[in-house]
Amino acid sequence: MSEPSKNSKFIPGITGDIEYKNPIFTMPSILQPYKIGILSYSASLLATFAGYPLDSLKTRMQTHYYKNALHCFKSTINNEGIRGLFRGITAPLLTTSLSRSMTVSIFTSSKPFVSKVIPSINTSNWGLNPETENFVQNFPVSFVSGLLAGAIISTFACPFEITKIFQQIVIVVNKDSNLNLKKNELPTKVFSVARDIVKYEGWKGLYSGYSYHMTRDAVSAGLFYSVYETVKLELQSINKKSDYFNDKVKDKVDAICVPLSGAIAGAIAWATVYPLDTIKANYQKDVLNNIIRVKVGLPKLPVVARKLVPNISMYKGFGPSIIRSICVTTVFFSAFEYLMQKI
Repeated sequence: MSEPSKNSKFIPGITGDIEYKNPIFTMPSILQPYKIGILSYSASLLATFAGYPLDSLKTRMQTHYYKNALHCFKSTINNEGIRGLFRGITAPLLTTSLSRSMTVSIFTSSKPFVSKVIPSINTSNWGLNPETENFVQNFPVSFVSGLLAGAIISTFACPFEITKIFQQIVIVVNKDSNLNLKKNELPTKVFSVARDIVKYEGWKGLYSGYSYHMTRDAVSAGLFYSVYETVKLELQSINKKSDYFNDKVKDKVDAICVPLSGAIAGAIAWATVYPLDTIKANYQKDVLNNIIRVKVGLPKLPVVARKLVPNISMYKGFGPSIIRSICVTTVFFSAFEYLMQKI
């Protein structure tokens, strides 16, 4: 790699050190301790907006019947217009972005402590090269740190995700259930959704399906960060040793490693936890269905998640979901590490 310029220095990033060079803006010293949180939140705003329409399609396909993603897209546009794809985006822009930012901060902060608690793996007889040794030692530490970060943040994120899901599918639920409430009678705004949840389900209604949510977030964050770090470190190590590129090309390849690693990590993590997300979405859909039933004077129906499993496809909507995951992680990590270098 090329030598750092006089205007560069190395700062801690999500994966090792990031070279801070040729800044476009210098953050005031009072904000420097919060740099990771501020920049990860900014990057997350971009990523959330870019991936939201696909997230909306994913939720609809998980909870209702559509032939395929194109059918779901056309049906949404015909019945609700373009706005239907973005319904419920206000809360995620603020809360999902904040959750992702907090997760990054907790992950980076907890790694040094986790590395002290988790004993090193004795690989003296394995005959590993330094890069593989780094992978073996780093993976469990990253997984546990991500696990903790995901579990902690789920407590904050769950109420907001429920309101988002309700906004995304409330019109479809009303139509498919033949409950015949008029659109102006349906809770479609974030505050009206939250108000109705509390009114008909109590405050605990904001945490409907929380056990599924927490497990999903903990496992996916553990997998995501451990795979991301491992893949990025390995790709950059290969690039550094390559004899085929000069230093300028190596710098460009090094930058590509970031979004590529994020895309791979996001795809693996999401594919693993997707069935759990499908169960959670259908459980929460039935809670919403009960709220609408009570509004029209009908009794509630029982909501038991384990009864959903034999009756639904665990990977409905997986196509839009995996594309969204790749899109979001690519945008997020590209923007985040670029900002870390330049601010």
